Amino acid sequence: MARTANFSLDTVGPFIVWQFIIPYAATWVQSIFYSIFIRAGEPKPMPGSPRFMKHRRQILIVTYLAYFFFTIYESDYNIQKSSNAYNDLGVPIDVTENALNSRFRRLTLKYHPDKFALKDQARATEFYNHLKSAREIILDPAKRWAYDRFGPGIFYSCAKCVTIKEYTDSALFVAMGTYGALFLFLIGTNALGFLKDGAYWRYLAILAVAAYDVRTAMRPDHPPFIAQWLNPLVTGLKLRPAYLPFQVTSIVKKASISAAQFLGLLIPLYRDDPQKPAKVTDDTDESRHKQLDRLEAVVQAGNQDVTRILELESTIFKENERAKGELKGAMTTYMVQNVIHQEPEVRNLIGQRIGRRRAGAPHGAQGTK
Repeated sequence: MARTANFSLDTVGPFIVWQFIIPYAATWVQSIFYSIFIRAGEPKPMPGSPRFMKHRRQILIVTYLAYFFFTIYESDYNIQKSSNAYNDLGVPIDVTENALNSRFRRLTLKYHPDKFALKDQARATEFYNHLKSAREIILDPAKRWAYDRFGPGIFYSCAKCVTIKEYTDSALFVAMGTYGALFLFLIGTNALGFLKDGAYWRYLAILAVAAYDVRTAMRPDHPPFIAQWLNPLVTGLKLRPAYLPFQVTSIVKKASISAAQFLGLLIPLYRDDPQKPAKVTDDTDESRHKQLDRLEAVVQAGNQDVTRILELESTIFKENERAKGELKGAMTTYMVQNVIHQEPEVRNLIGQRIGRRRAGAPHGAQGTK
């Protein structure tokens, strides 16, 4: 029951963080940044404006990346904290039977319950039995095979298994059931119109992890990436003890889920980019209305900026109405020529309008009419 609760929390918790907590926190972070980096009196980007959406997208991307790497670190931290049979015995993962027995004799001299006081014998007995259980797993070829690839949980789910084939079949049956259920869930949600953003990456992540899981379970050797690259690196630099295949599988599963979530949330950020102009060939009524809505938002934001700037700059001309009018006219012309006309939406619409006017004009004709 405890394992089920932990699984549910580990699955639902990151989903809530990705989908709700990070976007909510990004709103507060953006507001705080504006308060710090925009000087008093200067206008802040209005919500929905191109500048505001650009800043929000940048904050979200940085936050998503940070949380993605945190999930990988958290998974590795939990693995190192839980340890494994080899680390508990203090032997390498390629230990031989003679070396293991020699090491266990030394541990027996040190941790046998008879070596401890009466009040500590209960704890000593528990720890010594744990060491004996770890030794039995490593000495039994079938149990060692299963433990290296599937972890200690395989002995609970397949308590009656004896041979390597029985352990492998049991693990593959559970794995294929899990991946199959995930596939059916995604297909059903996509058919109902949910989780469509990044659906390709979710399917790809499930297929990749399933292929890695099957390869690890059915091959007699450890994956080359672990044996030839990862373990020599971490042990050579003394960063971590050598990884077992089931530990790497756990990290890969967590990383693939996080990567699929990240890519699924990243795609809408660029697809809904308000600064990205519509294609010229997309000349439907719907696209025109969207362009007009974005153009109206740009104009409104520009008018608000102009109003604020005029109020600040014309403070010294309060008593001179003529000079104040000339200043407003000059600043309005400047804003139109150098701000509004430079917006991608405005330039795109002007270009489309000029292109339609010159359609069918004879070669060498001058002007825009």
